[in-house]
Amino acid sequence: MLGPIPGQFKKAAAFISALKPTTARQEISDSAQAGLYLVMQPSGSLSWAVRTKIDGKASKVTIGRYDEIGRDDRAGNIISATQVLNVTQARAAAEKVIADAKRGNDPRQQKIDKTSVSAWFDEFIKTARATGFKGRAVKASTADEYERIITTNIKPHWKHVTDVRTIDYRDVEKLLAKLTPGARRNAFAVLSAFFRWKPVARAIGRNIIELAEAPAKPQSRDRVLATDEIKTVWNAAEKCGYPFGPMVQLLLLTGQRRDEIAELRWFELSADREAITLEGVRTKNGRAHVIPLAPLAQTIIKALPRITDADGNPSEYVFTTTATTPFSGFSNGKKALDKHCGEPALADWHLHDLRRTCATELAKLGIKQEVTEAILNHKTGKVSGVAAIYNRYDYQDEKRDALENWATRIAAITANNVTLLSKRA
Repeated sequence: MLGPIPGQFKKAAAFISALKPTTARQEISDSAQAGLYLVMQPSGSLSWAVRTKIDGKASKVTIGRYDEIGRDDRAGNIISATQVLNVTQARAAAEKVIADAKRGNDPRQQKIDKTSVSAWFDEFIKTARATGFKGRAVKASTADEYERIITTNIKPHWKHVTDVRTIDYRDVEKLLAKLTPGARRNAFAVLSAFFRWKPVARAIGRNIIELAEAPAKPQSRDRVLATDEIKTVWNAAEKCGYPFGPMVQLLLLTGQRRDEIAELRWFELSADREAITLEGVRTKNGRAHVIPLAPLAQTIIKALPRITDADGNPSEYVFTTTATTPFSGFSNGKKALDKHCGEPALADWHLHDLRRTCATELAKLGIKQEVTEAILNHKTGKVSGVAAIYNRYDYQDEKRDALENWATRIAAITANNVTLLSKRA
């Protein structure tokens, strides 16, 4: 026969941790709070319950599941069988149940806390921006993407859900089935982070995303624009105009990732416009990155307008339509670009293909692989393993020469649309 749960918190936690399930259901009383007991099922699951009298009849009220850490403040004083409670919280909840019963109130009939899914997602985004989930805030662009996916692809399909604790893996799979393949993968990635987030995992009692079927991984793309397609895209970008057109041209000229150029800030450009310097928080791999700019790229940047806000203050963003946020209308921009490409339309291509095209063309120009990877800020290949640890040479001169050669190549391809500029002395 098991003794009662000790009164002191640490001793109580150690006592409960040492409990072993048997083939029969076990009830362990609490030494500090009359009427409170812990139920251990043969499966090993633990729940709190209270014995009291309600309307003169002996009654049992389940007040939550056991958790050594317990709930956060979100649950307040609500009594719910689905909440998690440590020893101290269970004792307080039991005291409330008994007091309510003495006043003639049935605690089993009170309204269960229905913290909306929308509120949980809002708190998730707020946490991502403030402290993050691993000790530091996530990148602003990542938080923005979380918010976009939640607002566009998740919240509209879960308007009917009023309590996050009622969601299970089938709800996740039903939601994903309503989305396109790309949106499906993005939503699954955000939901994975959301349901792993400790406050949500504790509220639900498990990480339900582990039970949901993950979307199929996309096939690796190898699309590279042919010479005539490079010319077509460049022409179309000229017709699109600011901000999307010159942004596309810079993506092709530099081989950088979409958001690294779309979110470019004026202070990241050198005073002479000969280089872009990105801090580690702005790159995918967290490494600071310097991108030399060929004369053609400099010409494009120097021709860009400086957008101002309603008060006449210049925007910090190079590409913007609002002056307060970076350009983000990629879907509409790509549609306009494709329209300007004319007929026949370019076969299935994405903006990221410009990065792959740049890398491929650099190889054709005889640029060494390690220099190309330094340009892409994607050092693998020849400079990897131990060599990558000790090789801190950044190839700045080689990167500049390579990108100037590539710009000259683009100028030759599109000679009727751009002026062939001489290389930097």
